[in-house]
Amino acid sequence: MIESDRLTLPVFDRIALRMRELAADKNCDIVEVERLINSDQALSAEVLRAANSPFYCGLSTIRTIQNAIVRLGMNQVTRLVCLASQYSQYKARDPQLSAMLKELWRHSSTTAMAAQWLAKRLRLEEIEEECFMGGLLHDIGQLLILRAIDEINNIEGRIVVSTPLIREVLDAAHAELGHHLLHRWNIPKVYCQIALLHHSEEFDVTDLTLVIVRLANEASRKLGAGLDPDPSIVLTSTPEAHILKISDVLIAELEVMLEDHIVQAA
Repeated sequence: MIESDRLTLPVFDRIALRMRELAADKNCDIVEVERLINSDQALSAEVLRAANSPFYCGLSTIRTIQNAIVRLGMNQVTRLVCLASQYSQYKARDPQLSAMLKELWRHSSTTAMAAQWLAKRLRLEEIEEECFMGGLLHDIGQLLILRAIDEINNIEGRIVVSTPLIREVLDAAHAELGHHLLHRWNIPKVYCQIALLHHSEEFDVTDLTLVIVRLANEASRKLGAGLDPDPSIVLTSTPEAHILKISDVLIAELEVMLEDHIVQAA
């Protein structure tokens, strides 16, 4: 199914693409941005929900898209639109696969936000956008596999595949398939490498985007988001934390931020 290109995944929907175009335009009109987001009721609701999470909110509640744009800025709002638009891909007809995709979405969105937050707090603003996108796309191989299984079920009738078997396939193949898919889409190399190496024991320690996404991935797993959660992970002891020279205080702050996001993304 995957190798024959019978399964297609859109990278971004039209609203997310238009938002990225507007964000790149220094003379963009805030009214046009507000109108674009408000054209999709579900999207505007999701942007407001995310904007009021502890990752972004100030002293008062954001009640309008315009307020969100003014407070957060175009780049941050564009990231929120990107997250909201990607959510629609994490759905399946099969109830078992649908539940797995929901958990995968929690993990991917949490990793994206954690990676961006880490880049900002480490004063690596020049790679903040790369870290966000890397976190969002790092497990796209898992999305591809689960959507392919769901499509096969729909075409050929329900196929009973045990959860342990699905997980085994995901563990064995998702990194390579994710890398292959992003490469085929001509996505920049940095994201292809993240998809391929986010679990690898050997990786380029000078690639700070990769290192940050790897740490964000582990933080998400530690707090229970994803198909392979592991609460025993000690983030301060990870190689990534040592490479980035992250303090215990910063790790603690990250965990507090993520706990709230994970609850809201459920």
